[in-house]
Amino acid sequence: MTATELVYNPYAFDLHDDPYETYRRLREEAPAYWNPELSFWVLSRFEDVQNAFRDFETFSSTGGVALESRRRGSNQRAGFQQLIEMDPPDHTSFRKLVNRIFTGRRIAQMEEEIRNIFTQYLDQIIEKGAADLVNDLSSPFPMDVISAFLDIPEQDRTELRSHSDKILIREDGKMEIPQEAAEGMFAMLQYFIDDLPKRKKSPRKGIIDDLLALEVDGRSLTEEELLGFCILFVIAGHETTTKMIANAIELLSRHPEQQNEIAQDLTLAPSAVEEVVRYHNSTQYMHRTMTTDMNLHGNTLKKGDSVLLLIGAANHDEREFGPTAGQFNIHRNADRHLAFGYGAHFCLGAALARMEGKIAIEEIHRRLPDYEVNHDEKVRFHSSNVTGWTKLPITFTPGKRTT
Repeated sequence: MTATELVYNPYAFDLHDDPYETYRRLREEAPAYWNPELSFWVLSRFEDVQNAFRDFETFSSTGGVALESRRRGSNQRAGFQQLIEMDPPDHTSFRKLVNRIFTGRRIAQMEEEIRNIFTQYLDQIIEKGAADLVNDLSSPFPMDVISAFLDIPEQDRTELRSHSDKILIREDGKMEIPQEAAEGMFAMLQYFIDDLPKRKKSPRKGIIDDLLALEVDGRSLTEEELLGFCILFVIAGHETTTKMIANAIELLSRHPEQQNEIAQDLTLAPSAVEEVVRYHNSTQYMHRTMTTDMNLHGNTLKKGDSVLLLIGAANHDEREFGPTAGQFNIHRNADRHLAFGYGAHFCLGAALARMEGKIAIEEIHRRLPDYEVNHDEKVRFHSSNVTGWTKLPITFTPGKRTT
C-alpha cells in the first residue's frame, strides 16, 4: 500500500496491508510527507499533530476540514457557517455561546433517557439471536439521542439520518464530492431552513430553541451560524458515534478475552471507549491550511498548502504510547489521545459521545455478552476521513425483552 492509497482511499482499511504498519512507516520515514499527486502534506507523529491542533494561527480550519472539500478564502458556503471550520476569535465567540447551552451538566441529566433509547433498540432484536449491529443499533441510536437534544419530531428522524448518511459518501479514487453527497447536504440544510421559522413562532424545548433565545456579551448567533451548528451537530453526532460503537464491537469480537472481561465487569466500559477511539478512531484525519511558511522535519510547508493531521497514525505513535501502541488494550488508560482533537477545536460533543459509547458497551455486554461478529459478511463504510462499518452482522444467545 502506498501512502497515497492510505491517506486518501475510502477503502484503505479494507486493503490487504495493515494500515497501521503504513502509518508506522510514515512516522519513521516521512514524518512530514508530501503527496505530489493530490498536493497535500501529511503529519503523522503524535507531537506534530498535537502541536498543529494547538497552533490554529498557523494551521487554519477555514480552508475546510476534509481534503475533498478544501478551499481558499471564507469558510462561509451554501448559506451556513460551521464552528469546526472557524478559527479564533470568531470560533471563540461562537463556541462561547454554544457552551452556555450544551453543557456537561445537561448531558449528564440525559443519561437515563439515552440509556432508555438504547434499551428500546436492544429489545427489538434480543429475542431474535441475530442482528445487523449498524442498521439495528448503532445507526438509529445516535440520531435519536441528537433528536432528543434538538427536539426533532420522531417522524423526521429517519429523513435526517438518510441525509446524514449520504453527506459523507465518497467514490473510490475520486476527489470530487459526489452528487449524492451534495444532495444530502442541501436536503439537510433545507430541512433546518424550514424548521427555524417554526421554532421562532412556536418555541420547543431543544438546544436550537435555547440558542435562538441566547445572547452573550451583546452577541447572538446569526442564522448562518445556527444552520451550521444544526448541520454539524447532526452529522458529527450521528456518523462518528455510529462508527465508534460498531468499531468497538468489531474490535472486541477479535479480542474475546477483553470482551469477556467487560461482560464480567461493566465498569470497564469507559476505559474501553477510550481505547476504541484511540486504536481505531472513526475520524482518521483532519485537514488544515497553512497560513504562513513553516520548516518541519527538513521540509518547508508553504502558505496555502493543505495539511492532513493524521489522527490514526498519531494515536499509534510509540513515542507517546510506548512499545505496545499497536496493541488493543482496554486497560491502557491513555488519557492524551487525539481522537477528539485538541486545543481550541477539541470536540464539542466529546462528553456526549463518551456517554453514548459507555452506555452502548455496557448494555450490549450486559444483555448480549456472547455476541459473535460474522467477519466474512461485514461491509466497510465508503468515505475518506471517516472509517467504520455499514454492515456488521452479529449472532448471540437470544434473551428477553425488558418491557
